[in-house]
Amino acid sequence: MQRREVLLRERIDELEKQGDYVGMVQPLTDLVDVLSRKCNGPGCAISTETADYAATLDRLGGLHRNLGNLDEAQDIYSEAVKVSAAVFGTNDPNYATTLNNYAGLQRLRKDYAASDDAYLRAEKIYNVTLGPDHVLTISCLNNRGLLRQDEGHFEDALELHQEALRRLRGRSGAEIAEATTLNNIATALYGQGKVEEALARMEEASKIYLENVGKASDLYLGQVNNLASMNLAIGNFAAAVKQLEWVVCRARESFGPGSQPARISAQNLAFAYQQLGRDADARKVCAEAEPR
Repeated sequence: MQRREVLLRERIDELEKQGDYVGMVQPLTDLVDVLSRKCNGPGCAISTETADYAATLDRLGGLHRNLGNLDEAQDIYSEAVKVSAAVFGTNDPNYATTLNNYAGLQRLRKDYAASDDAYLRAEKIYNVTLGPDHVLTISCLNNRGLLRQDEGHFEDALELHQEALRRLRGRSGAEIAEATTLNNIATALYGQGKVEEALARMEEASKIYLENVGKASDLYLGQVNNLASMNLAIGNFAAAVKQLEWVVCRARESFGPGSQPARISAQNLAFAYQQLGRDADARKVCAEAEPR
């Protein structure tokens, strides 16, 4: 059993480094089975082994969720919530994290009532055990705000995101979380038709990313792409072109000329060129994006 566990962990780490998340499914499933037998199921007392079992179940559920296997993820997360409650108790931050992840899955499944309930329970546990200003507590505020956006309740969403921002402002080490929250505020404002305010919040977030991670970061690349997408949506084609020209260049450097990020950003740039009457530039960038 011990030897098999070691081999499975090594294989999972290898596949993760390769980015082969589909390939990770079976060995991670096998590891869950090994750990379940090792700790004797969800009724066992808390220990390193049982905590590992709970965390691995959560990881497997997250993998299925990210791959779009929502039915499989539902079954696994339902079990993960039970195991986590048995292992840690229902007033523990580890249990709250599993609830938070479960809530995210329900949001994807559009079971908004179940998602809201789980987010609220997780937030309450974090609030009591870690405090209202802990990054995990604040993440629940943001997550509930995103849920409200999914439901089309943009004013309620904005209140939650703004409260999250208030708690994050000026805190050392919380800059990225602050930028993420500003982006959430931008989408909530955009949902209300407040386009200029939305753009200003997203530009503010872009400056924070630039100051904290630099132009070489893929995180900053994604942020500029999001900003360009908003400019496209509101018809600021000249601004979008300037941003997308940089995005296309960086995406090709970072992911390769034929990669999906490079091709999608090139298509967006071609569209922006066309809106400005720059058809030759549009054809050129599309041709450069073609696989060779």
